Amino acid sequence: MLRQAKLSLLRLAEAAGMSRLLADSHWRQQRLLILCYHGVSRYDEQEWNASLYMSPELLRRRMQLLVQERCSVLPLSEAVDRLQSRNLPPRAVTITFDDGFHDFYSMAYPVIESFGFPVTLYLSTYYVEYNRPVFDVMCSYLLWKGRARQTLQWPEVLPAPLVLDAAGRQAGSGLIREVASSRNLSPHEKDRMLAQLAQRLGIDYEDLCRRRVLHLVTREEARALAARGVDLEYHTHRHRVYQDREKMFAELRDNRSRLESYTSHPPQHFCYPSGLYLPEHLEYLAAYGMRSATTCLPGMCTARTNTLLLPRLVDTTGMSELEFRAWLAGTASLLPRRTQETEALPM
Repeated sequence: MLRQAKLSLLRLAEAAGMSRLLADSHWRQQRLLILCYHGVSRYDEQEWNASLYMSPELLRRRMQLLVQERCSVLPLSEAVDRLQSRNLPPRAVTITFDDGFHDFYSMAYPVIESFGFPVTLYLSTYYVEYNRPVFDVMCSYLLWKGRARQTLQWPEVLPAPLVLDAAGRQAGSGLIREVASSRNLSPHEKDRMLAQLAQRLGIDYEDLCRRRVLHLVTREEARALAARGVDLEYHTHRHRVYQDREKMFAELRDNRSRLESYTSHPPQHFCYPSGLYLPEHLEYLAAYGMRSATTCLPGMCTARTNTLLLPRLVDTTGMSELEFRAWLAGTASLLPRRTQETEALPM
């Protein structure tokens, strides 16, 4: 009901010309919209998880709308500088991607590059170095892909047969991750566990690996992206944050050492993995010298926004074109909204 009411208001604002007036206003020029994306489907990923994946056609349409709505698409560093100096161009937008899945290299970046837009990739580097499927998300994907079997029997891991409906898959994914954690499995052992799960579901795991499904980019691909102008920034090494200061700093140092081997531009900006942060993280990031940090909370940035808590619009398959245009204009940011929940992507 709430969403339908909002859509009705947005349609009315657009039909009355209010969105156009707002887009061209001084009020909008004082605000930066940071777009957030995760994955662009190569195969069936958006059918598995439409909150994380969108089709390349939809991404291309979003980029076309940035042109159509006369947006000024800025690199992240320039956007942060101009935001703080209150010198943003009209309808300022910045594009960011999280995690660094291979589909960014093969699907997303070619689309963005064709428009000449700058883009920031917040790159989590553990699975760049160990370039096999990301364990947690591949668990979820395999259970979804094998759902036609209806049940999964795996007595060495699961206490009872698992019904492969939506609720069962979610519970089963959690149980498998818990077993891997409790047994303190190595990366190679986790990968063998995925292969065993795929075999029980009748899925060709090595075929998925050959096609790079749910892999991150390789070192060579990260370097190639940087050479083509992609801004590589902090997303932690293991896609996790810590309450302990020294553990958090070690995680950032591990991430930085890899990023600096991929790009000639030292990383300066941070993205909270899955948008998760604790109050003490602001102190840690400030002490570390981070210039900015982005969340997954929806909103637009102003000069008064804490630069270590910058909001972003997480764009998904479920967002209508009307809503997207309204965010570009700024209209959508004026409507009341619930805090947006994003799915965690533990690595």
